Amino acid sequence: MTKSIGCQNITSKSVYEIDITDMADAIPMKMDYIIFDACFMGGIEVAYELREACDKVIFSQTEILADGMDYVTMLTYLLENDTPDLEGFCRNYFDHYDRESGAWRSATISLVDCTRLEPLAQVCREIFESHRMEIAGLEGNYKVQRYYRIENTGHRWFFDLESIVRHAGASESEIGRLQAALEECVLYKAATKQFMQVIDINTHSGLSMYLPYKGLNYLNRFYIGLEWNKATILIK
Repeated sequence: MTKSIGCQNITSKSVYEIDITDMADAIPMKMDYIIFDACFMGGIEVAYELREACDKVIFSQTEILADGMDYVTMLTYLLENDTPDLEGFCRNYFDHYDRESGAWRSATISLVDCTRLEPLAQVCREIFESHRMEIAGLEGNYKVQRYYRIENTGHRWFFDLESIVRHAGASESEIGRLQAALEECVLYKAATKQFMQVIDINTHSGLSMYLPYKGLNYLNRFYIGLEWNKATILIK
């Protein structure tokens, strides 16, 4: 429901998308990297689902503005040298939008090593279990760093992973372990101070995460089937 890509015919009644789990299963070989020029894909759920399909992933935690990524210079970073400069690619994307002004100065981006996600999953599983009631109580808490616009009522699912843990009351020791695990797998991250002048970005861990909603059982049921939830038991 909240992790699908390739939406077509968005203005018609027939909308075609591919579920991230189906995409992971459909990739026929191990890829070096995948780049998503698509909104809201920068979640731990996406990276963890694709950990067997690719080594690294580049994606955005917020929406991506209509101009998208810089396809004029993209191949320079990906093909000019013997190995792709993925960090340079991310920096180029971020710098392009960070030079803008007003609502156009809006971007989040991160480069994640999907082969280094298991320590993060282990830490999160322990924290989620210890702070289950507190996480459940975060619904509607606007202090948690969000990546969706309030006006965009159809996408209220994207929050910063570290911010969730902090506001759930994790101890300094738990936060330290979380940050160490994030530093191991998030190879590059950057965010403008605001997004479209309506979101203040005060925390940016490089990964977003779903925050369970009590009244949205259909979303919670879907989430249970994701590999990230199987590894961390965010939702039982």
